[in-house]
Amino acid sequence: MSTAHILTHLDRDGFYVIEGVIPDDRVDAVREAVVEAQARRHEESEARKAATRSRGHRIGAQGVVSLKQVLNETQVFAPYLADRKMMDVVEALFGDYARISCTDCVITHPGSERGYWHADWPYNATNASHVPAPYADAMLHLSSIWMLTDFWSENGGTFVIPGSHRSNNNPAAGTMATVDQDSPYPTEMQVEGKAGSVLVYDSRLWHAVAPSRSDEDRVALIVRYAPWWLNLNPTMIGMPEHTRMVVETGGKNYESVPLKQEVYEALPENVKPLYRHWVEGVVGR
Repeated sequence: MSTAHILTHLDRDGFYVIEGVIPDDRVDAVREAVVEAQARRHEESEARKAATRSRGHRIGAQGVVSLKQVLNETQVFAPYLADRKMMDVVEALFGDYARISCTDCVITHPGSERGYWHADWPYNATNASHVPAPYADAMLHLSSIWMLTDFWSENGGTFVIPGSHRSNNNPAAGTMATVDQDSPYPTEMQVEGKAGSVLVYDSRLWHAVAPSRSDEDRVALIVRYAPWWLNLNPTMIGMPEHTRMVVETGGKNYESVPLKQEVYEALPENVKPLYRHWVEGVVGR
């Protein structure tokens, strides 16, 4: 579909599934590399999640595992991050100088539980740094879920509430919340799509982890695109905003893991500009 068509759906519904971003003949290799990377780092990831639980932060549902900055472990998907299907949308929304603020993997195991309704950073008030409700009617961040396996109702295709991005709050908006975080919503639906497709959505969109009744893992990448003017420093350990808003308050936050220098240097040239703001040993100079 045309970029204009995608933008129309983003404006009206808050989300759209772009097909064929990762070619059919490459999806299996990307999925296998991501699963292997997550397995190598499983114990460290579980330790981090245990630490977040001790501070009372709402996290993903049981049966869902993740790995932050999976690009440090495998770069097999890197060439697709600046695919024109994606960048035409990103540039139409944010203009030049957009950045990637998150490159994580998420694996939903069979028997996983339902998650809670929320919007992504910077809107989720369970994070120490967040935009307080009520929100302005403007997209600040574009989230995306890259389907490395087919998404469907049985394996936990993501729950979304069409049009919820137009609300000035979300169920995780603290005292402004007006909806039960953990209950089904009358107009909820599950996103379905073929492996290699990408669900793009306004970060304000209300969404939740769906339970898996499948006997196979559902594998995905979480990639967020930010305009140059969005302050990402609260997510970056060592930055003054992170110290003041997270460390000094004892809160929990979405925290970005810096990209290793050698990984950055090996990225495709059209992908490097998306990451040059958050390279290990360079940030803060």
